[in-house]
Amino acid sequence: MKCILFIVSLLFLVGNQSFANSVKEFYVAKDGNSGNTGTKESPFLTLTDAQKAIQAYKQIGSNSGTKQDVIVWIRGGIYELTESFELTSEDTGSELCHISYRAYPGEKVTIIGGRLISPKAVHNVAGLNEKKRFVDQLAVDKIKVIDLKALGIVDYGKNQITGFRRPYVNAAMELFINGKPFHLSRYPNKNQIRIRTDDVIDPGMANNDFHPGSIRFDKQRLALWNKAQDIFTCGNFKYAWANDQLRVKTIDANTGEVKFADAHMFGISGEHEWNQYYFFNLMEELDESGEYYIDQQKGLLYFYPFAELKPSDTIMVSLLEKPLIALKSASYTEFRNICFEAGRGIGIYMENTVSDKIENCTIRNMGVMGVCIGKGSKSSPIYRHPDEKNPFMPGEKISGEIGSLYDYLYENSIFDRDGGKNNGVVNCLIENTGCGGVSVGGGNRVKLEKAGNYLYDCEFFNCGRRDYSYKSPVNVDGVGNRIQHCQINTCPATAIYIHGNDHIVEYNVIDGACKLMDDQGAVYIGRDPSEYGNVIRYNFLKNIGNEGLTMGVYFDDGACGTSLYGNIFYKAGTRSVLIGGGQYNKVENNIFIASELAIHMDNRLENWAKNSLLPNGIFEIRMKAMNFQKPPFAERYPEMIHYFDNDPAVPKHNDIKNNVFVGVKQVHNGKKEWGVVLDENLVTDQDVEFQNADQFDFTLKKQSVIFQKLPDFKPIPFEKIGRIH
Repeated sequence: MKCILFIVSLLFLVGNQSFANSVKEFYVAKDGNSGNTGTKESPFLTLTDAQKAIQAYKQIGSNSGTKQDVIVWIRGGIYELTESFELTSEDTGSELCHISYRAYPGEKVTIIGGRLISPKAVHNVAGLNEKKRFVDQLAVDKIKVIDLKALGIVDYGKNQITGFRRPYVNAAMELFINGKPFHLSRYPNKNQIRIRTDDVIDPGMANNDFHPGSIRFDKQRLALWNKAQDIFTCGNFKYAWANDQLRVKTIDANTGEVKFADAHMFGISGEHEWNQYYFFNLMEELDESGEYYIDQQKGLLYFYPFAELKPSDTIMVSLLEKPLIALKSASYTEFRNICFEAGRGIGIYMENTVSDKIENCTIRNMGVMGVCIGKGSKSSPIYRHPDEKNPFMPGEKISGEIGSLYDYLYENSIFDRDGGKNNGVVNCLIENTGCGGVSVGGGNRVKLEKAGNYLYDCEFFNCGRRDYSYKSPVNVDGVGNRIQHCQINTCPATAIYIHGNDHIVEYNVIDGACKLMDDQGAVYIGRDPSEYGNVIRYNFLKNIGNEGLTMGVYFDDGACGTSLYGNIFYKAGTRSVLIGGGQYNKVENNIFIASELAIHMDNRLENWAKNSLLPNGIFEIRMKAMNFQKPPFAERYPEMIHYFDNDPAVPKHNDIKNNVFVGVKQVHNGKKEWGVVLDENLVTDQDVEFQNADQFDFTLKKQSVIFQKLPDFKPIPFEKIGRIH
């Protein structure tokens, strides 16, 4: 009855207001009331109050034939969500009626998917038995504890494994203080434990099938963990590009054996320097600032603060499993100037939307990722190698989650995510996310219908706290989406992961990707020749890689039809560009500086990767899925109609010309018939007159020798690369 009276009062309110104003305004405030009228003087209490008011307002406006834009002004403060704020078709705007949720000018608005905890609830560790659990007794006086159960907080979530070919899963409860994320207590604190060949007791691999293995570890350390439960490990157990997490089944301090409860897909190896791991979720090892541990049975949160706590400190724990904001068929809607944080899953989610925009926002401290445009795929209950001929992934679209999306795209590359059109994330900061930053989906691959979704002028920090294995700061898929003017800072693996067709990646700075990788690129596309028509231009890639084989741009396993134009590579990996057996890739008008090997080309499809071209193999399945010999594919990419008739194993038509190589140790290692044409490139160790190379300003001066030696070389607009705000 109260709800009916509330709606009636809203109808009366909006029905008696003039439609002469250009904008209709509602207000939400921490000291508001759900029974208020939503004016500045009488604000609502919650976003849901404003949502109901807008629905009533739209009904009156529809009846009167008048439309106005709507702004919901949110007054300063921290707003706790106990459930996802979901907008549906009932809440949609239109071309004539845009709906905007904004922070009130000059006031800071934070929307959290968690609970604020007063510093008064923080205590020192008191019990003697409790103190004895900690290995480092010198750290005990620094450790603090919060009785969550006493505060009525009883949902602590569940720690779940995540990693290579594993689904995106929500984090368990996490702790954030003054915007800084804490991490589950681990051993060792900073470095990792090197796996030696002799440490591998059971590699977890037999007859090309995998099972949970075991390793040998320090007996004395294991003896200190005799009361520990729910121990996890994280590491590169075989290949550096397949980081994984494994639960510990048992530890034996007498023998030093650690048995795993989970298998790693490639088994366990000690052959390489990157075969390293660490243990985490150990109360005993809570001994360094930034660590926390939750005793789920007792409801106690232990943590080691970065600094002495003050009454003004902001302490949050994450609770919400669903996205903080969910836009489902709610178009022409925007969120502006708001900070979203402290959720266990996704920050902002969109599906089947048109012209939605997230602008000038900060999305941080999420358990999974900041923004997801498009649906995911149901998580697979099976963990095994992919099989395109006999797909085993569920393939069921899921709303509000990502699940096994990118593994399913491997088996069904034409999966349509219902990502809508012309949705954008603009001038946002994405930081401290658990499993990637932003997933930009949208567009129909079979019809080659472009979505036009875009990521513009955004910055990324630390987007892989929990898992970075193919869960990049930016993942883009579908058709015709754009990544522009973004800054992606140091990340352990790939920065931009591309699936699909006709995407544009331009004017971005990637600084320090692939830092914990081998055989991976800062920008990656591959293993599907139908993913054609992508453009990578006017980007600046620098300081890529640290150990192992790393690339600036990686055209993996037969990738075709991508244009790489006008980019600047500075110390961009051990191989700045790798073309792995593909065709019709254009590498033109780029500048390579201080590369070990600027361009690697190979004919892998004639040798170790030849199975991809077997009849009914992976390439044939993917090309046929796109109806590659029929419109629209055949019209858009006519050179691919006879792909299988023209010896696809041999790389060809990879035009590499009009590039500049400055101080490069080796220009290329491919055959000229594969595409390398040295006569149309400039190779030099001389000063080519950059504006200020010491300050990484690689703008070319007008008198540069490049324009004399390569008259067709076009100036690269270096001053436009990167963020514009």
